[in-house]
Amino acid sequence: MKINRLLCIMFIIGSGVFASYFGGNISYALFYLAIFLPIISFLYTLYVYIRFKIYQSMDNYVVVKGDWNNYSFMIANEDYIAFRNVKVNFLYDKSTIRRTTESMEYSLLPSDTERMDTKLRCNYRGEYAVGVNTIEVTDFLYLFSITYPIATKLKVLVLPRIINVDQLGIAPSLIDPKNPVFFTNATEEELDTEVRKYNPGDNKKRIHWKASAKAGELLSRKYYQKPKAEVVLFMDLSKITEDDLRVVIAEDKIIESILAIANYYAIRKTSSHIIYDMDGIRNISIYSKGDFNAFYKTCVNIKFNSKTSVAELMTRRLQRGDDGIFYVVATAKLTKELYLSSLKVLSGGNRLCILFISDDISEDTKKMIEDMKRAGADIHQIMPKDEIEDVLTGEY
Repeated sequence: MKINRLLCIMFIIGSGVFASYFGGNISYALFYLAIFLPIISFLYTLYVYIRFKIYQSMDNYVVVKGDWNNYSFMIANEDYIAFRNVKVNFLYDKSTIRRTTESMEYSLLPSDTERMDTKLRCNYRGEYAVGVNTIEVTDFLYLFSITYPIATKLKVLVLPRIINVDQLGIAPSLIDPKNPVFFTNATEEELDTEVRKYNPGDNKKRIHWKASAKAGELLSRKYYQKPKAEVVLFMDLSKITEDDLRVVIAEDKIIESILAIANYYAIRKTSSHIIYDMDGIRNISIYSKGDFNAFYKTCVNIKFNSKTSVAELMTRRLQRGDDGIFYVVATAKLTKELYLSSLKVLSGGNRLCILFISDDISEDTKKMIEDMKRAGADIHQIMPKDEIEDVLTGEY
């Protein structure tokens, strides 16, 4: 385009000099032609810019991250002159469109249309625009180009993925429902020292013979329900200071790891509690798949603006007197405060797993990880390219 502009300027100057020295109708005709050609080209570009039409649509505007959805795009010339050199630029930072490149160029005859039916995938959680980003119109002499953003972009609401895991390798065997040696979430019947009158059909092994002899009638031991195992999940929503794409990746992994664990236990009817700070400290209890689904729908609106550190959230939870509870922390930061809170959790007889979502491999971070491991915490560092499923199942 720069060469064309330079040639146009040289043509105007040359024809002007030629008309000045030689005069005549032909020389002046060339000069006026040199003057009017760029003007006509610019007016043509402006006309196409105003007159061409573009349409795009999707089947669904609430989608799940990573799923392919139907996407259609059409550009039309509803005018009486040909449109050429119309370049369509697509958004490719957070979404992927199958069978397209970042830019596609079209030339349309009068009443002509170009349609594309394909699939679109959203790669990150949140609400953002997808599809066509800008249109670039260039004149037939390649002198001018007008680029303008689409006024009505497609906006989609993208829910995080629910990663289904068949086993949870990070969970201690004490509360792992796959392990038959220790108690599972199912409530267990434990015999008590209190007795009641024996009823026909009671298990004879529960008869308290000594008490029956004293009372002169058959008495059975009472039994009580053993409390269910609990999992406490801490989601660190502190602001992450990285470049935009790395921030989005880290935020998604924090949310998806918590969702995967909560879903795993919800399916197995083990209660879990999700604790985080977003406009106030929240404690979401998940007792069933229905509870999980209700929480999942709210995850698209989660914002990383926590004013309370995850270390403080853990300390507050410990005030309940937890003992033998499985704590899981998903965070992008390892701090001294988190280390000290981890010591308190472990000293109380609880189990602790930290999912460290970061590519920080500095010496200070390595030392912090080693110190936490020596204290008894189970730490898994998750890099941007690591799959959550591999980490949670212990296959990485």
